[in-house]
Amino acid sequence: MRALLVTLLWVATLQPALGQDSPDIEAAKRHFQQAIALYNDQNFDAALAEFQAAYTVRPSPAILYNIGLTQKSLFRYNDAIASLERYLKEDPSASPDRQKEAHQLIEEMKALLAEVTLDVTPTGAAILLDNRTIGTAPMKPYGIAAGGHRIDVTAEGYKPARKEIIVTAGVSMTLHFQLQIIPKTGHVRVTSNRPKSTVKIDDRSVGTAPIDADLSIGGHTLEVSAAGMQTHRSELVVAPGQERTVAVVLDPPVVAKARFYDKWYFWTPIVVAVAGGAAAAITVTQLPQGPLIPTNSYPNGASSISF
Repeated sequence: MRALLVTLLWVATLQPALGQDSPDIEAAKRHFQQAIALYNDQNFDAALAEFQAAYTVRPSPAILYNIGLTQKSLFRYNDAIASLERYLKEDPSASPDRQKEAHQLIEEMKALLAEVTLDVTPTGAAILLDNRTIGTAPMKPYGIAAGGHRIDVTAEGYKPARKEIIVTAGVSMTLHFQLQIIPKTGHVRVTSNRPKSTVKIDDRSVGTAPIDADLSIGGHTLEVSAAGMQTHRSELVVAPGQERTVAVVLDPPVVAKARFYDKWYFWTPIVVAVAGGAAAAITVTQLPQGPLIPTNSYPNGASSISF
């Protein structure tokens, strides 16, 4: 009811100042009405978004009071304290009862907090409390409500870090985060069964095996060669911070085996046979041609052919 009361008073006093037809007052009223309904439905995340939207359209100390109450309902005590303290600063003419109420809320929430110091490296790293960014390193001690929480620290080019903590009200604590740089290279050692083999990476000669190289992350081409041996070619994939050894085995060149019909003595008999056959054919074709010779005679002198 506190948020509703302050909101209604704020709308009532705002209209005369801006005019009934002001676009700002209409937008502000719409956001506030939605925020009130959401707050009463205990949809505090959405209510906070609507209160903040209204404050963007038309800043007012009364809105800060509502924002502080909503943040308190979300157990974001540190933010709620900041909003209410800002409200007291921006509205010194608030009624004594309202000021007393705000101070009382602030003291109640401070009693539920523990001061947590976050020692973070590198500078500029984002600090998240329960998936919500609360600042960047370095930052002053931060009040965290009693209970279980998760703190994440992230920075570009570094491995993220996370800690699960249990906070006790009134008991301060210090957390240290030293983020590790994400390597941008990998280390590769290339060996060969042939000493002094030439090693090329990405078509660039890097020396003779065995050899060590720091390579950028990703795919590379590897070529290893030696006199009288087959050249080895393969793909080389490097992962961040990886250390690996590539042992290359070079093979001798493949010697083609002679086929039986490649031998000279295989063809000699065939040539001789072909030549002999050709000669016989010539002999046959050169036999003299003539009439058939009778094999017997009939009594009257006639001749016949025997079959």
